[in-house]
Amino acid sequence: MIDKNHHHPSGGSPVKKLENGWQEALITEYFENGGATIYIPRIINGWLDQEHHSIGSATKKNHHHLQQHQRGKVCVLSIDGGGMRGIIPAKLLAHLERLLQLKTGDSSARIVDFFDIVAGSNVGGMIGTMLFTGKGGSDSNRPLFSAEEAWSIIAHKGRSIFKRRIEELKAPASKKNPAAAATGTVPGATPRGTAGCTGPKFSTDGLDAVLRDMLGDRTLRDTLKPVLVPCYDLATSAPFLFSRAGALESAAWDFRLSDVCRAASATPGLFPPAAVASVDGTTRCTAVDAGMVMNNPAAAAMTHVLHNGEEFPAVRDAGDVLLLSLGSGVFERRYDKGVADWGPCQWARPAAEIVLDNVSDMVDQMLAMAYASSAGRENYLRLQVSSSKSRTVMPASGYPAESDDPSDSNIKRLASVADELLEQKAMEHMGFGGMRALQQTNAERLDWFAEQLIQEQRARALRSSPTVLLKKPKPH
Repeated sequence: MIDKNHHHPSGGSPVKKLENGWQEALITEYFENGGATIYIPRIINGWLDQEHHSIGSATKKNHHHLQQHQRGKVCVLSIDGGGMRGIIPAKLLAHLERLLQLKTGDSSARIVDFFDIVAGSNVGGMIGTMLFTGKGGSDSNRPLFSAEEAWSIIAHKGRSIFKRRIEELKAPASKKNPAAAATGTVPGATPRGTAGCTGPKFSTDGLDAVLRDMLGDRTLRDTLKPVLVPCYDLATSAPFLFSRAGALESAAWDFRLSDVCRAASATPGLFPPAAVASVDGTTRCTAVDAGMVMNNPAAAAMTHVLHNGEEFPAVRDAGDVLLLSLGSGVFERRYDKGVADWGPCQWARPAAEIVLDNVSDMVDQMLAMAYASSAGRENYLRLQVSSSKSRTVMPASGYPAESDDPSDSNIKRLASVADELLEQKAMEHMGFGGMRALQQTNAERLDWFAEQLIQEQRARALRSSPTVLLKKPKPH
């Protein structure tokens, strides 16, 4: 109960000033006179201020808003797949990490300190794993890599990851692109990258070496917080979700992180399927990249949070979730010449690109509708390169950035796209009404999101009920 006998000159009641100096707005509530008045105390410069609201429709809305603040918000990070285009979301995360460090005054602050769960598809799974896996030893509660290091690794290890098979390099032009060789198709009519029709385009030797070097023998149990990485299991013809929660329950669901990332990266046509097994050998999976069914894993992350009451007891609906979803760019290739004569080999890559874009966009639209109905639209932030004419989609050259092109010029283009994206006006879905441009830039929205992450972490220290109760690894 608030002590109303001792008042601040402004009308508030004194409370002990927070020792850490935070001027955080602690929102609580209590009812007086049979609920006739709602008092909303706030800590301002160490003093308790009280706002009075009359009962009515607006108050009921405030009441719901207050309950959400009391429960807190689960902070979710989702990262799309996209191969080398993972440079885009990774650079955005590096920007966000710098914001968090500046705003908290803590140069050691990391992404994992402010998010409760990460979901990543394809390269997004690799990025999430790098940022959420503990170092072990005396630094067991610190992540292996910073966000700046993560995007740098993708950029500098790209040539090792996307290493062409010797057989593919030696194949004659007629085998690499039989349609072009036979018909003399004009440049641009046959999509770039149809090489690989006779087998996977890349060897896994370089990818395996990079993953082992980064992750060693660490498993899902070694992640600091929940990690979700989807793949598609050819043996069962069903999606398969690698999850920290399952790994903590049983060794039958614990997998080496290098295998998890290898499975997530097994894009059909580019890399061969990955045969992976749990650490005890009882669970096996013949995996390919889940991109064509779950390239934007935000919906999977949301479902996991909403239905995991053990770890996220405070969540009631989307309004209780602070979600940052990062895209990896869109395909801007135009297919307008000679496509009538294409066969299965020529259509393979364009079809995949069309599916990837539209699956990701549909997930974004569904989530936007879910947040709009829960009166928490501002809690959902999707950053994605837009195909809107009002924004720069790809660099001025107009040439699309390839997801499997590790060249220096492509890396430079992708880094430029990430920087340009921050300067562009933000876009959001309007339910069934398409997209609309907002007044704020993406940089401004990401700055606001960083503030929300910081406020949520500080408020948790003051709440009587936990917002998140993460499972702890059981002794082996």
